Amino acid sequence: MTFNEFEHIAHHVRPVILKIAYRFFQNKDDAEDVVQEVLMKLWLRYGKIDYGEAEKIAIIATKNLCVSMARHQRLRDHVPITDNLEIESVEPPDAQLKAKEYAAMLEKAIHTLTRSEQRLIYLMQHEGLNANEIAIITGIHVHSVRTMVALARKKLLKQLTQWNNH
Repeated sequence: MTFNEFEHIAHHVRPVILKIAYRFFQNKDDAEDVVQEVLMKLWLRYGKIDYGEAEKIAIIATKNLCVSMARHQRLRDHVPITDNLEIESVEPPDAQLKAKEYAAMLEKAIHTLTRSEQRLIYLMQHEGLNANEIAIITGIHVHSVRTMVALARKKLLKQLTQWNNH
């Protein structure tokens, strides 16, 4: 790939990888960081990469970098999935207490899942992504994403049911 081809690819692929990164992080700053990192990696290898493969490589590198950055961020600041649950103050105090107990049980049940199941549940429920978007981000086949989410939800239901019966 020549320098002119690199410029063309960078101009063409930047919006695509920015969209992928933004959908993953829902944060413009993190998305821009990913884009800059991926374009820098392409720049450092522009003489070694085939022009026809550059866009595919950039997309794969974006997905991988998003996952890697998310892992590092998660280690720094873990935010429970139940933080977004809102309990209305209109409800009686006993209903509020019950809702808090269920939220705590859900959080505890989520921690019984594998890391990959937790991540898929987080992306689907918290980030609002659909199976196709999750497949793009994670590199997992769409059918596998749907299956893994369904199995994770079954595990959660089974765990919550067991705890509720005891």
